[in-house]
Amino acid sequence: MHELRPAYHALLCSQAELALCRQAHSVAGLLDALRALWGVAEQTDAWLVQALDTLNREALPDEVVAQMAGLWLPHRYHARSGRLHWCLPDGPPTEPFHDEYLSRCWQRSALDQLVTPQSSLRALAACDGRVPRALPAGFIFHLSRCGSTLLSGCLSELDDAVVFSESPVLTEVLVDPALSPQDRRAHLQCLIDLKAGLFPGRRMVVKWNAWDIFQWDLLRGLYPAVPAVALVRDPVEILASHHALAGRHMSGDPSLAWVDRVFSTSKAASVLEHRIGVLEGMMQAMGALEGSPALARIDYAQLDGQTIRQVASLFGLRCGAEDWSRMEQRMQSNAKLPGTRFAPDRARKAAVFSADESLSIRQRLSGLHRSLVPQPEQRAPQREVAHAL
Repeated sequence: MHELRPAYHALLCSQAELALCRQAHSVAGLLDALRALWGVAEQTDAWLVQALDTLNREALPDEVVAQMAGLWLPHRYHARSGRLHWCLPDGPPTEPFHDEYLSRCWQRSALDQLVTPQSSLRALAACDGRVPRALPAGFIFHLSRCGSTLLSGCLSELDDAVVFSESPVLTEVLVDPALSPQDRRAHLQCLIDLKAGLFPGRRMVVKWNAWDIFQWDLLRGLYPAVPAVALVRDPVEILASHHALAGRHMSGDPSLAWVDRVFSTSKAASVLEHRIGVLEGMMQAMGALEGSPALARIDYAQLDGQTIRQVASLFGLRCGAEDWSRMEQRMQSNAKLPGTRFAPDRARKAAVFSADESLSIRQRLSGLHRSLVPQPEQRAPQREVAHAL
């Protein structure tokens, strides 16, 4: 397969060749296009698929990775192998989570199904300076199940914004204990530049994972001027949501143990006790951000249309009449299931735990929650911008 390697690398770096291949609406059509492009008309489909599989498994040379900047999206990092995986974007993401956006990219493009390049993480250094340095419009932090998916989804409806909601590649770089703080900062900055560079004319918003709150100092060190919002909620409701479907950080995932000691399950007497401890640790970390510049705290109960527009203003994002109409429609749907109408569930969540369990949660966490709930004058302050909302 080595004779196809130069042609494969040329394809990855050529906007014209990629555009030609993306016109193929089926795997068979793509294989025909590649045969013509690479001069291997006599080869069978099976031979070409095998060749692509072999080439996809090879780590790309740095010079090829550098030329992919602005064309390909780095989407996944596997710490064990040190490999970074790439795909072609399919317009700006609007899905509730970035994983769902990636699924859309693969489903709509035969090219993304058969051409799946990978590189070493350190090859990112070759991309430095290949795309403009990005300054994100805003960051969204949260305690999980606090309305952050609704907020990020509404902002993704703005023509002025591109929203990355819990991007796997960003969080996996952040939580890799093998990387030094310096390497994590450098790789993270390059990844953000590459992601933003794919959507010129749009300002980037990043919704981080709940456990990324422990990386605040690193992120603030990289982007000290980027405004941020931090979302909170009644702790009983948060834990009730995880009782139904536990998130990664509430499931005892050992890969998070080094991020903060609250993720260790060794001292917990029960699953609920462990989750109370995790939430307590995240709430304490969020409380430690008090007084940080350009930070607004928002409680789930206060997350309405007015507040979302205030966040857009804080992030410096335009919100015209058409934008607002799309946002209003988004607010009527379940944030995680956009095709389903939203139905309030506070009463159902309140009934999940026994009286003793609810009391235990409130004794540990209600005081912290009250300290994090913003007073009316603290709600998502509007930043002066040159355009009206």
